[in-house]
Amino acid sequence: MFSYIFVHLFKSGKDKMENELHRIDNHTLNDVLNRSNEVDPKLYDRYLLNKAIDEPAYTILIMMYSFLIILGTLGNLLVIVAVFRKPAMRSPRNLFIVNLAVADLLLCTVTMPLTLMEILTKYFPLGNNPFVCKTIGILQATSTYVSTISITAIALDRYQVIVYPTRENLQLFGAALILLIIWLIAVMLAMPLFIYRHLLHHDLPGMDEAIPSLDFCIENWPIEHGRAYYSIFSLIFQYTLPIIIVSAAYYRISYKLRYRFQAGFVSAEDNLQKNRRQELRGRRLQRTNLLLSSIAIIFCISWLPLNLFNLIADLSPDSNKFSSQPMKVCYAICHMMGMSSACSNPILYGCLNENFWKEFKDILCIEKDGDDVGRPSQRNSVRKKCQNSLLKPDLMTDATNYPQCNTGSTDLTVLTKC
Repeated sequence: MFSYIFVHLFKSGKDKMENELHRIDNHTLNDVLNRSNEVDPKLYDRYLLNKAIDEPAYTILIMMYSFLIILGTLGNLLVIVAVFRKPAMRSPRNLFIVNLAVADLLLCTVTMPLTLMEILTKYFPLGNNPFVCKTIGILQATSTYVSTISITAIALDRYQVIVYPTRENLQLFGAALILLIIWLIAVMLAMPLFIYRHLLHHDLPGMDEAIPSLDFCIENWPIEHGRAYYSIFSLIFQYTLPIIIVSAAYYRISYKLRYRFQAGFVSAEDNLQKNRRQELRGRRLQRTNLLLSSIAIIFCISWLPLNLFNLIADLSPDSNKFSSQPMKVCYAICHMMGMSSACSNPILYGCLNENFWKEFKDILCIEKDGDDVGRPSQRNSVRKKCQNSLLKPDLMTDATNYPQCNTGSTDLTVLTKC
């Protein structure tokens, strides 16, 4: 009976109902007719085409997601190639940035396309595959957790280097162990979505071959408001704690750098050269503060709308209100803002990093030939610097190797090159 009623709710034409009058009583027929009149006449076409959103929003969302996917994929691939193409770039601390790029690459190539699929479709389009349904949920959550935890790990690592420069430097084995822990934590945090995500399969023989069956990939939590509890849990561990740790670490770094610069630069050089050095350090400090502030602010702004939307939707007593087309579009916008961090991270951690920026220009063949004309001494100086950098296994130069009189300048160099 469910299949029969479901068919006639989507086929609102009464002529096809009359052919089946002998199979149901008058009471059931009247109920079906009354309910079919309340159904949107376009609903059957939406199920037939498996489209949850009408034009032009459908095409616009595909275009916007495609732009973010392509931009984020290219940016993060550039970061990964920049590290692995040269041995000098394969430092322990650069592995954190590579791990962030890998997580963001998963966001671009896995999470965004799958989420777009869920937004645009009325039912699960990948067929009766329960394992695929479960895997999609854990992949989406794991890549998100790895990205945010990696950002937190980078902030803590820079905090340790700048605030406690005399401590032992991070080695390759230690960095690899931390990365393994990051992925294990992310998988554990995302595991509830694998456990409680289920596929509902409905056969619809009355639909002939148009829609033979429907599959819905849903979350079936064992307790009431289970989804809301998990949203609060995710809000704490995926957003609140990372933003507090990142903000506190970068504020402490900025405070430490300002304190060291106020001590002055001890040198026997004349006042003119000291002023030039102080001006250079001032510009570096301003750039560093801008970088640190941008990381915290962009992280906060990009992920806030999505977390708030999920929390409000899961706590709302009327969940059907959030399944309408306008709310789906609103969710898509919030999700794109969160996923935009996968595009901004290569810029924040790559383009504003001196060593990465040099590698990017080399990979993309961006070079100003006019700067080298008539300057053989500068070319030789650059060549010597490159040779020296190749001799050092870690581009994150040990802060203890610098003279104590130039501590502030050293910290800025360390921070912008790590």
